[in-house]
Amino acid sequence: MPGKYLSGDIRSVRLFKIFALVLLTATLPAQAQTEKAGSYTLLHTFTNSPDGANPGAVIQDADGNLYGTTRGGGPPCVPPFTCGTIFKVDASGKETVLYTFKGGNDGAYPVAALTRDADGNLYGNTEGNGALGALSTVFKLDSSGQETVIYDFENSVACCQDSPLTLDPAGNIYGTSPYAGESGCGYDGLGCGTVFKLTQAGEIKALHVFKGTDGSQPEGGVVRDAQGNIYGTALLGGNLSCYSHEGHTGEPEGCGTVFKLDHNGTFTVLHTFEGHADGSGPLGLIEDPEGNVYGIAANGGNTKCNQGVGCGTIFKVDTKGKFSVVFTFPPETVQPDFAGRLLRDSKGNLYGVNQIGGAHFSGFIFKVDPKGKFTILSSFPSTSEEQDGSNPQGITMDSAGNFYGSMLIFGSQDNNCGFQGCGTVFKVTF
Repeated sequence: MPGKYLSGDIRSVRLFKIFALVLLTATLPAQAQTEKAGSYTLLHTFTNSPDGANPGAVIQDADGNLYGTTRGGGPPCVPPFTCGTIFKVDASGKETVLYTFKGGNDGAYPVAALTRDADGNLYGNTEGNGALGALSTVFKLDSSGQETVIYDFENSVACCQDSPLTLDPAGNIYGTSPYAGESGCGYDGLGCGTVFKLTQAGEIKALHVFKGTDGSQPEGGVVRDAQGNIYGTALLGGNLSCYSHEGHTGEPEGCGTVFKLDHNGTFTVLHTFEGHADGSGPLGLIEDPEGNVYGIAANGGNTKCNQGVGCGTIFKVDTKGKFSVVFTFPPETVQPDFAGRLLRDSKGNLYGVNQIGGAHFSGFIFKVDPKGKFTILSSFPSTSEEQDGSNPQGITMDSAGNFYGSMLIFGSQDNNCGFQGCGTVFKVTF
């Protein structure tokens, strides 16, 4: 099992990628694609204390309120370190801190997007647990602001939680762990990951333990259909001779898989990525009303794109398990770095975010219609305008077609946030 400092090491790697991303955007060529005019509005700028720093992806309720977590910030929990917050931003941009992690046994360093039930309770997980050094937690925050730790991962079932959770009608919780499981498998022998089920009473069960050839490092969480079948992706693994740029070692670690775990517990690999036309490095899935699932593969596709790495694909797996490529990203998308899951509207249009490229090299919101037409809807403001934020963490959309999301870094440049900034929450209207 990973040691106490694994999640800190992971955050260091992510921070390095952020800085590399900022440097890269200064060297990318301009894009020639025409896009619609979107108006960018800054709803909230994080200030580290007391409201948090470096937000993850946000979710939205029926009233237009946004909910999310920050992986740092808030009052010192293990002085001088901070452990993160849970926040709400209403439609007018007013931010409320719903909970501040204290660094005891309540969890610390939440990264993944929250999940909200019909009663307004919020569910999420943390990469760590403050001073106690636990590997991860799953928590619930009720509408009164009471936080409850449902499970504290200190065994081989899961660790290092960084993916959103899924609930069934009975309130059971489903998720993926990128590591844990069988020792000797996966990155540094930490395990290839698991799919787990957790009851509200804190009883946990590993539904599947990955072995590498069926997938490794499941990062995107799972979706659950009306029959109780679970679908998800593994970022690596599968064909272990396939090289993915999402890997850790510089050696072939597999290009990922799409899997199904049916309501009887039978596990099936629906697709093994080969890193060519089909893509590689699949991210989290979404589901349409008919039960088809869609996702983004971070690389692969057009091998003339991105210096042979490929700019990625959008794929579909239908209800019979048939895999198909819906869209292959063209060279005009420049260096691909996708954030969050896709969105799908009632007309079948798919939406997503690229973290770099666009008119200002700061990322963009894109749309792919049912016929495969690709459009950049709006480019994010230039990173030279640091007050707007940088490194989008995904988007959500309201019924009027407005987009909302968060920026991981930049925004406030005062002493509380340093030159990296603490991040922002934004709205894009048309």
